[in-house]
Amino acid sequence: MEGATIQRRIIKSISERSVFKIALVAYLVIFIITVIIFSIIALIAWAGFAKSGINLNNIIGNSSWGQLLKAFGGGNLPNFNFSLGTGGIIGIVLFIVFGLIFSVVYAAIAAFWTWILNVILKISGGIEVRYIDRTVKLETVVEENKAVN
Repeated sequence: MEGATIQRRIIKSISERSVFKIALVAYLVIFIITVIIFSIIALIAWAGFAKSGINLNNIIGNSSWGQLLKAFGGGNLPNFNFSLGTGGIIGIVLFIVFGLIFSVVYAAIAAFWTWILNVILKISGGIEVRYIDRTVKLETVVEENKAVN
């Protein structure tokens, strides 16, 4: 087999649109996986708390933070199950909506950083990438197989 030749290519710019699309898909996939995993964890924790009789309001109300809230507020604690969205559909919907919005925002930030990289590439002349061309002609492989047999 002949010696491999090292080829050099220079990257002058990267498409911001392609980076945005790839980042958006990646963030959405990660977000969906995170929602599924944390939903399973939350359901298991909720079932465990419900079976053992633990109530979030009682835990926070008896803690030092709960005592501090009572001291300054002078009244009862609000229903944390509703305000934190742990038991309501509103909290779940808000979590999903904000997750989708921030997936788009983070993808836009990635595209912005790609634009900054393109400016740097134009100033510096690009990035030189060296790689070994590993394409092998079919005739060479056939000749090598004949020589072995």
